[in-house]
Amino acid sequence: MNVNEFKAAWEKTNKQYGYNEPYPKFVEEIGFQIKKFMIPENQKYQGATGNARGMLDALLTYCKKTSVPEKNLEQFLTNINIIIDFLLTVRLTSQVPLNTAFFIRKRLEKFTIATVSEAKSILEKEIIFHQENYDASEDKIASIFKNRIIDRVESYELDKLIIGTHCHSGVVRKAIIEARDYISQVIVDKTEPEQQGVLTAYQLIQEGIPVKLINLSQFGFEFRKINLFMFGIDAVSADGVVLNKMGTRMIATLAKTKDLPVYFLGATYKYARNTLLGGLVKVERRKVEEKILFNHLGIDLESNLDKKVENNGTSRRLLETGFSAFDTTKPDFYSSVVSEVGFLPMREAFELAWKEYLD
Repeated sequence: MNVNEFKAAWEKTNKQYGYNEPYPKFVEEIGFQIKKFMIPENQKYQGATGNARGMLDALLTYCKKTSVPEKNLEQFLTNINIIIDFLLTVRLTSQVPLNTAFFIRKRLEKFTIATVSEAKSILEKEIIFHQENYDASEDKIASIFKNRIIDRVESYELDKLIIGTHCHSGVVRKAIIEARDYISQVIVDKTEPEQQGVLTAYQLIQEGIPVKLINLSQFGFEFRKINLFMFGIDAVSADGVVLNKMGTRMIATLAKTKDLPVYFLGATYKYARNTLLGGLVKVERRKVEEKILFNHLGIDLESNLDKKVENNGTSRRLLETGFSAFDTTKPDFYSSVVSEVGFLPMREAFELAWKEYLD
């Protein structure tokens, strides 16, 4: 659902229920912030959890601003669903908003609601629960994984570990900070083309944790120093396949050749619920031609994008760019996925964490 479709759906609902609810421009603005998360002022909505926070902020703001009459309960609930559907299309692979939306809808279904005020009360409580639970889940993971790091220190008979990581994960950052007394250095790559790894490096430096910032291609050299890899999660399927930032699979594959432990850290919010029923995880593709074509040599590549070359009667573009945001890593190449309920497999962990919503 794009902006025009969102506006059309809003107008249709107004006509259907006979009340002209003002168009929520703030929802459109939050959608833009979620999409343009690398702009400094928008980074609060970065990542899957940040995307979900944006959705919750939009819903909470609507609850406070709505002027829908008490008797127009169906219009209010329809508007809630339109807002959710619009914001879910901004970032297709973000499992946290997908799962949060599912939980919100299931919560509203559990109650017999008569008025808009009742619906708002239930919705606001559910929103606050998830806002707090995002942090609580990550804090739990950090605490759990600290114990694993301590175990590794003891088993390796070392004073401290050197940790390798890739891209930018809030829960990985929290786990590193939690276990800082057992970590001597964190090696992180810049993560081209959007350089989210720079954020990881900066935030760890602010905590006084030593960091070595490298390019992805340097990891092969750094493997002789690294004791353990920690990655975040964009999604994990029922069969344990993990979707994460492009480059993760390459590192995990190399780590296996060196018998280095690899862990994926992420709350059950990031577990792809639809795969429990046979669905697939959608992979997001971003248009980042400008960042890929930029080079310090000053060579103009962009002017070649529209040129074509003929070869044996076939025509193809002279220059193309390609960028997939995510790759997949199978269970054969990592030690474990770690959630707020521990080291359990995806299906068991998700059903344990969210049993009341799945009944």
